[in-house]
Amino acid sequence: MQMPRPFENYHCHSWHSNIFFWDSPVSKADYARRAVELNHKLLSGCEHGYQGNWLETLSAAEKHGLQFLYATEAYWVNDRLSDDAQNNHIVLIARNMDGVRALNAVLSEASETGYLRRPRMDKRLILSLNPKDVYVTTACLAFWGYGVQETLPFLKDLKDHFGDSLFLEVQPHYIARQMELNEHIIRLSKSLHIPMIAGCDSHFILPEQAEERKNLQAGYGGMKDLDAEGALFMDYPDGDELFRRFQNQGVLS
Repeated sequence: MQMPRPFENYHCHSWHSNIFFWDSPVSKADYARRAVELNHKLLSGCEHGYQGNWLETLSAAEKHGLQFLYATEAYWVNDRLSDDAQNNHIVLIARNMDGVRALNAVLSEASETGYLRRPRMDKRLILSLNPKDVYVTTACLAFWGYGVQETLPFLKDLKDHFGDSLFLEVQPHYIARQMELNEHIIRLSKSLHIPMIAGCDSHFILPEQAEERKNLQAGYGGMKDLDAEGALFMDYPDGDELFRRFQNQGVLS
């Protein structure tokens, strides 16, 4: 098995990542410099619940000769008009200017009619997006907050609507939940004919910045997603290191 070269880190978050608390110690300019260092070609604006500071991201991309990716890691629930606070995650990526306008519209609607601690989308909003204008990925563990079997009907609706614009995201974390999920995703990829992609879910660039992020979040009750064993990765590795982590995880072959 060989890792495709080069890989691109589309799933990355900066210090604009979360408007509710400080979730990252790095800027999009830092990500741009890392992308150049690794000979990558794009800079993603993906942030939690909104488009992020897209002008800052676009400026950094242009300065470093990178392609700008307009994206969001949105929150979704079954019914945005309910009091469901599950706040699952889903990544939406604009493919063109129509996609940019469409993402702006659904994110605005999520804030106006779906807000409950977070701006929540639901199936009706997500399926209003044109698959020619938007890519969709299943993001991190948080996409599956209701459970794999409970989420399966929604995933099938996404497949029926978005077709080849939908991707199942696997991540290389050494935690039981991620390894079990990756096994489910392999089966779903085969049975539903949905391609898999690898996501980094970066919240910083270098492994040693994990402690800096932890200190930033100390005022919000501490970290919930980073353990002392280093089993969950949130840095920006090169392709060889990402491949090694998947090998060591031992789920994908």
